[in-house]
Amino acid sequence: MHPIEPYNPFVIFSAFFNKNFSVPAISYIHPIQAGKAIANFDLGMEGDDTGENISAQNRNFSELTVAYYVWKNYNSKSLPYWGMCHYRRYFCKHLHWLKIKKKYQFPNQKEAFDTIFTPELYAEIENNLLAGKVIAPIPYRFLKLKRWSVKQQYIKDHDKVSWDLTEAAIEELYPEYSNSFKLLGDGLTCCWYNMLVASWDFWDGYLTFLFAILFRVKVNLVINQNILQIRIFGNLSERLLTTYIRHHEKHNGLQIHYLPIAHLS
Repeated sequence: MHPIEPYNPFVIFSAFFNKNFSVPAISYIHPIQAGKAIANFDLGMEGDDTGENISAQNRNFSELTVAYYVWKNYNSKSLPYWGMCHYRRYFCKHLHWLKIKKKYQFPNQKEAFDTIFTPELYAEIENNLLAGKVIAPIPYRFLKLKRWSVKQQYIKDHDKVSWDLTEAAIEELYPEYSNSFKLLGDGLTCCWYNMLVASWDFWDGYLTFLFAILFRVKVNLVINQNILQIRIFGNLSERLLTTYIRHHEKHNGLQIHYLPIAHLS
């Protein structure tokens, strides 16, 4: 485990899968090689394959193997607040006064880092965390073809079996979330990318919920080996994260601070 700088009130772990992307030289961005247990290369950074881990299941769980590794091998003392992002996706401030864009594209990595990682972004994240809020991506609205709901989009792009198994697992393990999952499925918006910045306690509750459900689904699911479908649990978790934060927003007064995403191409 690489030490976390003690002066950072929060740390954002960046899941790295690709050796052709640079690590931003930012104190609060902490890179971790995702799926290192099954990778044929070493990125020269901390991996998700030591301690208690599910690194070998990265093909199905994608960036969740990093979240699981952090959860099981760090603690609330070293990480009172932490977050997850990707080597090519980071939270950023609105870059236009209209504040309508959900995602900004950057073809140049250096230009992206210079634009994204400003003192203003750091202060915005820190202030919202200390105010008890969580940071999440601006929800995406489904207007593809007809007005697909989140459930319809998932079934069309993935499959009905895994959705139904997830619904059954929630009903069995966390029935109090069943209605929240149904509302999410019937709605038109969802947060993508499994990106979140929150307190350790919030992460602990969410990941307990998430992995209990996904591991239950895994027992009965025959995983499609198609390259677009194999990361099935990463796909499901985007819907489960949105379910979880909206449930706590409605029932526990959780405040969510939404930020756009910077996407490096």
